[in-house]
Amino acid sequence: MLKDERIYTVVTGASGSIGRAICSTLLAEGCNVAAVCHSERRAEELHATLSASCNGGSVLMTEAVELDDFDSIKEFASRMQGCRISALINNAGIMNRHYGVNRDGIESTIAVNYVGTVLLTRLLLPSLVAEEGCVVFTTSVTRKMHRLQEFSFREGESEFSQLGTYGRSKLALTHYAMHLADELYGHVKVNCADPGVVNSKMITMHRWFDPIADVLFRPFISSPAQGAKPALKALSTSLTGMIFTCNKCRPIADELACDEIHARLIAETDKLLARYM
Repeated sequence: MLKDERIYTVVTGASGSIGRAICSTLLAEGCNVAAVCHSERRAEELHATLSASCNGGSVLMTEAVELDDFDSIKEFASRMQGCRISALINNAGIMNRHYGVNRDGIESTIAVNYVGTVLLTRLLLPSLVAEEGCVVFTTSVTRKMHRLQEFSFREGESEFSQLGTYGRSKLALTHYAMHLADELYGHVKVNCADPGVVNSKMITMHRWFDPIADVLFRPFISSPAQGAKPALKALSTSLTGMIFTCNKCRPIADELACDEIHARLIAETDKLLARYM
């Protein structure tokens, strides 16, 4: 357990393009940042790169956490029990080209983007500063291509697709954000951030058309700094239960329905997480 009286903003996916931009902005504003990376190597590289961004005595702490390894998540949450957290920005996300499962038998994209992210959030909630804390979930426009009844924790190889599984995981995450915003209303703010299509490694599909897209598509999409803006807006607002884009915000409930399928997702998620908490 870390013994630290400072207040931190936790950012997952910190070594990615958007995560790096979020961390850099927060450090420049004087915030203390706990930057969560996928590996020790990435954590060390990020610390070396962003240390110069610290301003006004802000502190950068880098941590290696594998979000598809639920024991790794629990170990990190345990270490953070000695710290106070002002906000958790769940920025991490993957879009695997090929099907694979973690050691718990959950498809890897779903394990990182949904189950691991929600587990980390639940475990860190006790450390969030009451009535001032904020949780931000990064969603994706690809969620709009799917229906919640298509989502499954045990998605098999025959159901898997690179973009489809990613979109379904982000749709489920948006539903859970809506639920958590209601549950924590008046205590902790919960919002979503939709960065849009951003010039990052995420949009590399590992297909034959990638070189063409790099020439014709990448120059016209958002920069990582632009992609970071919705999360920063979601963090600084006094509102809760909202989805922020670069240009606007709206209630999550305007987009999603609290129906039987939604209720089943929440119940099944909480039952699954209970095994790891």
